[in-house]
Amino acid sequence: MKEGKSKYDFIKNKTCPYCQSKIKAGADFIVCSSCGTPHHRECWDENKGCTTYGCSENPNTEKSISLQAEDVGNLTPEQIARSLNETIEKKFIKCPNCNNEIEDKSVYCRFCGYNLKEKRFDEAKKEFEKEFKKRYKEKADFSRRRFLMTLVSIVFVTAAVGYLTYLSYSKLDEYFSSDDYRIRSTVENWQKAWQDKDTEKMKTYLTDDYKFYGKNGKSADSEERLKKLESTFKSQNDMELKFSRFRIISDSTTDENDRKVQFEQSYKSGKFTENGLKTLRVYKGEETNGDWKIYREILD
Repeated sequence: MKEGKSKYDFIKNKTCPYCQSKIKAGADFIVCSSCGTPHHRECWDENKGCTTYGCSENPNTEKSISLQAEDVGNLTPEQIARSLNETIEKKFIKCPNCNNEIEDKSVYCRFCGYNLKEKRFDEAKKEFEKEFKKRYKEKADFSRRRFLMTLVSIVFVTAAVGYLTYLSYSKLDEYFSSDDYRIRSTVENWQKAWQDKDTEKMKTYLTDDYKFYGKNGKSADSEERLKKLESTFKSQNDMELKFSRFRIISDSTTDENDRKVQFEQSYKSGKFTENGLKTLRVYKGEETNGDWKIYREILD
């Protein structure tokens, strides 16, 4: 058996399992060729082998004895003895790392600790595993951060869409509840009733004191106005009514309960025509149950 000097990084910070003290730089050491555990040379000698429990080089480890018989054929006792001596004789190889001679069945070089089976130092394997775990953790952390960023983005986008949707609905609700929308709806419903030749329906959008003023300056109340329209409906089947350039006007004559509406009107029923700028004055109050109704209709 050969011993080596502690000149390899493999021994650095290693502890001898026999005396439980660190193997210092320059100390004589032996590496177990079976399990790769380094020992102080004197500890190895004192124990007469490896001190690692269960190692085949530990003298306290029970050795298994093969009971299988071998067929020696017609060999003489001298030939059998010679054969046994050849079997017991150990074969040596050179360590590919430190070039020292070691038993050919060694797993570790007893001089430098090189792992002949894996063709590298165990420390290199540990460093590789350490680096692998480090990179795996970095990748896992990156994946986790990316997942969290994606989740935060989804939450942010969802919240933004929800907020915008809420604003849109709020704006729509605000518009549908506004006086401008209700006034426009009154005029459009009145126009539809006119197109349907439904004078009874038209009357529901007029106040009791409704007045119509034509281009000639003559006036008519709701009864007179609707009666004239009804006569044109009966005498003529074809009718065309269009409103364009609709606008609600606020000026010194209007307030929150009295508004002015203007649009271009084109009306034709047979030979009867009524085209020009139409002005409507609309009103809401207790008399109208809070609904907007037409109290003046002026054609210019």
